[in-house]
Amino acid sequence: MAEEDDSQVTTVPAEVAPEETQEPREGKNKNLKARLTELEEAAKAEKARAEDVFKRLQYLQADFENYRRRTEKDLSDARRFGNERLLSDLLVVNDEMELALEKARESGENPVFLEGVEMVLKRISGILAKEGVERIPGVGTLYTPELQEAALKAPSEEEDGTIIEEIRRGYTLKGRVLRPSIVKVAEKAPSEEVSREESEK
Repeated sequence: MAEEDDSQVTTVPAEVAPEETQEPREGKNKNLKARLTELEEAAKAEKARAEDVFKRLQYLQADFENYRRRTEKDLSDARRFGNERLLSDLLVVNDEMELALEKARESGENPVFLEGVEMVLKRISGILAKEGVERIPGVGTLYTPELQEAALKAPSEEEDGTIIEEIRRGYTLKGRVLRPSIVKVAEKAPSEEVSREESEK
């Protein structure tokens, strides 16, 4: 008998079936649903937070736009009305020069002196006009509280509220009152019939 060679015979081990270590499907689904719910709530919270931040940004942007407009307006006004105090002081000088010229004419001053004062007055008026200073209409116009201050009321045949005398001239600077006029305003005199009725009583 022939000897069999054991060395060449190899045995293949049978595959071992893996043991089931996974959770049942129901438990897995519950965990997934819980995680999904948790993520949805987190997403809602983040969405609400994002909307809040967005609203804040919109408010900040609106505030910044308002600030920018206000700053531009302030700068524009500063450029436009920056000389207001200086021009007010120049109006006082203008008034004094007009008064000096009037008194010099009344007293019969030297014509050369009068001519010099007129030249200075004309120069001051030119500067005021160049800067946008305009005279407020006076005698013969109706009293306007925004432009004039009524110092006195006097009986007159003029329409009630008409300016009958200008005590101090008023001026505007580019449409804004620089110095209001001081005026005397007409007041209707009571008619003779009314005064007779009162005297009879």
